Amino acid sequence: MTPATPPPLGDCQLCRTRKHLFPHKSKRDGLVRNLCGGCHGSATTTEERGGFIDFDQAYTHGSDDDLLTWLRGDL
Repeated sequence: MTPATPPPLGDCQLCRTRKHLFPHKSKRDGLVRNLCGGCHGSATTTEERGGFIDFDQAYTHGSDDDLLTWLRGDL
């Protein structure tokens, strides 16, 4: 058996820390973001609940109420 290759290191597009990154394709805008494991799980859960991953997504694809919800961190 050959050992598994770890995911690449880089800066997470959400938390900005240097960690192993995994691609996350958004269901809402179709963009692929390179996220660490923790942010990948949070982004998936947020989208499943109908929320937005980041400010740009909320601003571009959401209503004023959606953006306000994202800014308050209610979802």
